[in-house]
Amino acid sequence: MKIKTEYIVLAVIIVCLSLYLIFQNTDEVEYRLPDIQEINKKGISKIEIKSGPDESLVIHKENNTWLIAPKDYPADSGKVDSMLDVIDELSLTALVSEAENYGRYDLGDDKKIHVKAWAENELVRSFDIGKAASTFRHTFVRIAEDKRVYHAQENFRSKFDISTDKLRDKTVLSFNETEIQALSMVDEEKTLTLALTELPVEVSAPSEDQKEEKTSPEAKPVWQDQDGNRVEKAKVDQLLATLSTLSCESYIKGKEKKDYQDQKPLHTVTLNGADEYSLTIFNKMDNDDSAYPAISSHNKYPFMLAGFRAEKIMKGLADDTD
Repeated sequence: MKIKTEYIVLAVIIVCLSLYLIFQNTDEVEYRLPDIQEINKKGISKIEIKSGPDESLVIHKENNTWLIAPKDYPADSGKVDSMLDVIDELSLTALVSEAENYGRYDLGDDKKIHVKAWAENELVRSFDIGKAASTFRHTFVRIAEDKRVYHAQENFRSKFDISTDKLRDKTVLSFNETEIQALSMVDEEKTLTLALTELPVEVSAPSEDQKEEKTSPEAKPVWQDQDGNRVEKAKVDQLLATLSTLSCESYIKGKEKKDYQDQKPLHTVTLNGADEYSLTIFNKMDNDDSAYPAISSHNKYPFMLAGFRAEKIMKGLADDTD
């Protein structure tokens, strides 16, 4: 009887321990991730990015163009699209901490990046960005007024850790190469003018059968300089390709285009097509500089053009005529 009682007591203890482990398992996470409001990124009209207590960057959309306040510099559309994708698709994957120890996640006031997004006048997204998780596939975040720390899908801090200069659109000249019919290059020594003309193609003497057929003479586009010399089309195409998608290194702070009106250009390129396009390059501000100051007909601001690119443009078609 005594042995039977011990078995019963042992069974009860085992059951109790099992129930305790089931309901008190420290490895079992009992929580529900907050719902993230669905939004349409196309409707977002303003984004505010705060890095630290004092630094703030605001971009807003006007006529489908993103501008950087307060001077309304055009923003790089690709970089803005990357931000919008994160804001739109923000997805939480796990609760990380409820301890409000934000420093270890770079979510303290000194390191967090605070992001807000509006659709018209409605705030549709607000969250803090910390550092990347050890997986490098997640980012530590806080959502709105929620004090807890979460894992968000993807590593995206670098997309918002950005300055005004880095976010500005660096495109300084853009056109369709096929529309260009004439161009000129002027430097300190000479002027070269080119025009695209249609010249007849030389063909061999026709056969007896061909003589009876009336055919129009063939022609092909040819680049010629002001003296009627032909210029290799591949060289011109290469120059046009460089100019048609031209980007600068940076913009010159504290300067405007009018500040360069009285300066003697080092090199000027002018292209004519559906519109007239021009690029003017000036002497380096310092001999040790790696870039050249320049202005463009299709950008409001003076900029620095990478040295290797500027020198390639200035070399142009030298010694390429025949």
